[in-house]
Amino acid sequence: MLCFKSCFNLPRFSIIVKDSYFESSFAIDLANIMDITTNSDYALKEFYLGSRKFQFVADAVGLPIDQVNFILAQVLALLFAYFFRVFLHPNNVSAASRHWTALSAGLCISYFCFGKQVLLAVLLVVVCYFLLNLLPPSIFHHATLLVSITFLSVIHIQRQFYEDGLFVADITGPLMIIVQKTTTLAYSLNDGLVKNISALTPLQKKYALKSKPSALEYFGYLMNFQSILAGPFFMFTDYHDYIEGTHYIRCESYKKQRLSSIPEEISCNNNKLTEMATSTETASRKMGFHDELKKSEPCSTRAAMHKTFFAFISALIVVFIMPNFPINYLAEPSFFASSMTYKLSYIVITTSLVRNVYYCAWFLGEAVCIMAGIGFNGYDEKGNSKWDLVSNVRYIGVEFGTSLKVVLDSWNIGTMKWLRYIVYERAAKQKTLLTYLLSSLWHGFYPGYYLTFLGGAFFTVVSRTVRRYVRPHILKCGSGVKALYDFLTFIATRLCLSYMVFPFVLLSCLRYYLHVLGLLAIFILPLASPVKERQKGGSKTPESKPINGINSNILKESFGCKKIVEEISQKKID
Repeated sequence: MLCFKSCFNLPRFSIIVKDSYFESSFAIDLANIMDITTNSDYALKEFYLGSRKFQFVADAVGLPIDQVNFILAQVLALLFAYFFRVFLHPNNVSAASRHWTALSAGLCISYFCFGKQVLLAVLLVVVCYFLLNLLPPSIFHHATLLVSITFLSVIHIQRQFYEDGLFVADITGPLMIIVQKTTTLAYSLNDGLVKNISALTPLQKKYALKSKPSALEYFGYLMNFQSILAGPFFMFTDYHDYIEGTHYIRCESYKKQRLSSIPEEISCNNNKLTEMATSTETASRKMGFHDELKKSEPCSTRAAMHKTFFAFISALIVVFIMPNFPINYLAEPSFFASSMTYKLSYIVITTSLVRNVYYCAWFLGEAVCIMAGIGFNGYDEKGNSKWDLVSNVRYIGVEFGTSLKVVLDSWNIGTMKWLRYIVYERAAKQKTLLTYLLSSLWHGFYPGYYLTFLGGAFFTVVSRTVRRYVRPHILKCGSGVKALYDFLTFIATRLCLSYMVFPFVLLSCLRYYLHVLGLLAIFILPLASPVKERQKGGSKTPESKPINGINSNILKESFGCKKIVEEISQKKID
């Protein structure tokens, strides 16, 4: 028996095999829109509050109405994004008009997809806005994180209690994005209003805010149509600059490559241009700045259509190829009776195919932002414009990464940035542990998430250890050996990903062999390969003394237990 439980874009699954209950999940956000069961039909009738005006389309294409509404809403947002960028350009309308339009469109498509549930999102935004204005700057960031995570957790628990085993797209996904935005905004204000700039990290300095946003700016940032449904997550500073029309001028490569074409009497120099970009809209218009800036802006249509094309390809894979590799086959006795090679191959193929559900949704979300003009990140060496400032996923990194770190860094990029900004760069100790804890709470309370997170942490440590102690030897053996090494690490990464997705299924195939191999790598490699072998000549990295054969740098970086490691090291020296 296989039943699906989805929290919008954060699904999980449970399977019953041989009288044992196994529950797992793809914490790297495994999704499923196939094999809709009678439970899902019941869920749509009982819990789904979105519009049913396009039920005839859902019946015609054979998809549930919630997914049809999501796709239609994103396509409509993509079309509206072009209108927003061209006709509501900062040169044509005020920033307030752009805020109102983006906010109104976001509320409309949210109501279309989720019905009255959109009031929950509005309630969370209102509460967090009052916290921001009523509490002192020294504590409102922590209060915002506590209240927003608690609010989201209540929704997670309510869904898990009432809709367990059912597949329904609801407001939980947008709420998760709102939590990311409202917390980063609060912490950015705390950085700018309370902390000394010398105590901030480069990322914190970049996004520190010196003044609180107005109610319109706050609501517009949290509920704009560009990112309300599926992201991507972006910081308030980036969105504010985009609305004001100063996001191009703030990009260094843009100033160097494009603003040189603006007449000298207008531009003067880059510093003057920056001042003009941040000055009042009226003054900028009088000087002719916006007119010239609009002429020199890179067009985002091609980049947006590029993302849309990949979303379309992912949708084709989901519709035509995924059904040939059904996930429910993993619960069949015939699957467990097959050879180990077949089982591993089937699971790797299945997990690779099912990721296309997320690619479809996320690429569409990126396309909407890019079409609207959000995401410009300067120019590459060839002079081509880059539109990767706001991004959900890097396809090449996920599908062809040769290490688990590369894969995880390329997946759900906005969430990784949020976790780094909120927790990892601020925690005094136990950085990794606290980061995983917040990520777990944000995702929900299904046990499978925690199993997968633990597996991800363990195999990340294994991957780091192998890279530190094996790769330096490989690089000395020539390009042929390195190519073989890259191929083997690519295969190992695919296997680890599959193991993280289906731990209980693979435990029946591999038992605990992967765990044993991982532990051997962590404890044996530091003994077999001296630390000096992995340090290149001229490296300034100090060599740490091993603790029971394990280099302390690995423990510090992997588990965030710097203080404990230093105490152990001191005792050994004494």
